[in-house]
Amino acid sequence: MIGLFAASCARNNDQMSRFHEDGRAKPVVAVASLIDTTSFDAPWSLSEEFTTSIVGQISQTGTIFVQAQEDCPFTENPFGNDLSWMKREFQEHEFVVFMEMVEHEAVPASKAKRNLPPQEVSTNLNMAVRIRVVDLRGSEPKIVLQEMVRESYFVPKTLLPTDYSQVVWGTDEYRKSPMGIAHAQLMQEIVARITDYVLLAKSR
Repeated sequence: MIGLFAASCARNNDQMSRFHEDGRAKPVVAVASLIDTTSFDAPWSLSEEFTTSIVGQISQTGTIFVQAQEDCPFTENPFGNDLSWMKREFQEHEFVVFMEMVEHEAVPASKAKRNLPPQEVSTNLNMAVRIRVVDLRGSEPKIVLQEMVRESYFVPKTLLPTDYSQVVWGTDEYRKSPMGIAHAQLMQEIVARITDYVLLAKSR
């Protein structure tokens, strides 16, 4: 009985989160796992960090019903010209979001010091994520947002550089670290772009 009650509550909460308090339906959005095509090496997955955090932040806005599609097995190029397969793969959604991390690199802030290792100089953490939001409501999928979101975060030289083999995603230390702060700023911009364009498309 407890299991049935818990399952019933979960379904009820799911249905409630799909609607605003006045009964209007929220946009139903799928977010595919971020594709990481950079050479950045870390003990954790950039894809998991960004996908999990972005889905959580979109959900917290209270304006969109969002679901992560981490196990969606599509093999097509989500940034290609062929969109026809998207309605088949995301049948229960009105919109789908694709993201690709194309740049994640720390470079010396001063051109004169670019021959030195990054840990010995102040650096800029340059990041870029390609976003595509597709509207699936019509007879044919339609792109409503496609752009590159860029962020450059200045990391001053310190006597004790952050060791990201120890300071990992999910810890308080990471959230306060230069990379954690830089990622948070980039994700905030991505969430704002996705939310704005989905709500605009839904209103039309």
